[in-house]
Amino acid sequence: MVFRFRRRGTLTEAPHLRGRGETDAVRVEFTDLNPDTSTYLGQVAYLQLSVFEMLSDLAARLDDLEVSPRVASAAGVALRKYEALAEEIRRREEDPGMSMAAPREVVREFRTATAGHTLEERALAAYLTAGLLDDLFLGLASSLPADLARRVIAILAADNERDVLRQHLQDRIAAEPGIAAMLALWGRRLVGDTLLLAHRVVPSENGESDERIEPAFTELIAAHTRRMDSLGLTA
Repeated sequence: MVFRFRRRGTLTEAPHLRGRGETDAVRVEFTDLNPDTSTYLGQVAYLQLSVFEMLSDLAARLDDLEVSPRVASAAGVALRKYEALAEEIRRREEDPGMSMAAPREVVREFRTATAGHTLEERALAAYLTAGLLDDLFLGLASSLPADLARRVIAILAADNERDVLRQHLQDRIAAEPGIAAMLALWGRRLVGDTLLLAHRVVPSENGESDERIEPAFTELIAAHTRRMDSLGLTA
């Protein structure tokens, strides 16, 4: 699951975003990197499909009949984003299934490693990993060809409706404060695993540390910290 990069001169800027009930989404800058378009679309489409599956599974496991339908609705948003991205692949006369074949195994391994055991761990995994990867791919979209970049940014920037996860976790922590320490530890594990995946998506040149991309990863971590802070957890 590795992008090929080339230099670009003209970039489409990713917007500052505000999710409903969330802090501003981070604007991640990968200003002089340009992902291979076919590889990027296959990866981002499969990740949205994976988020749909993750949220659908969580909705089915929740007993709260106020929270579960809202999580299911968020799953529907991810599915619609996947469908829109799959259509972008077809516009390039490419097959979505073939495009998503390459990242499938590594994303499945990632999901297994970050699934969690309790419902709270599963909800936190969905909230944190999907949010961090959204930030990453939204930032990378700004380096796509201009017309495609605008369409992909519009798809990814649409309200994901995942604030229900934050609200649910806040309620669970308030009802059972003892789980906060466990969730804080789990959150630190999640960001580590997610950043490992992100580094595979944005490899450094010549196998060495690339100072050009470190500020962007710093922003990803800062956004993760804000999500943790919104839950009263230590990142």
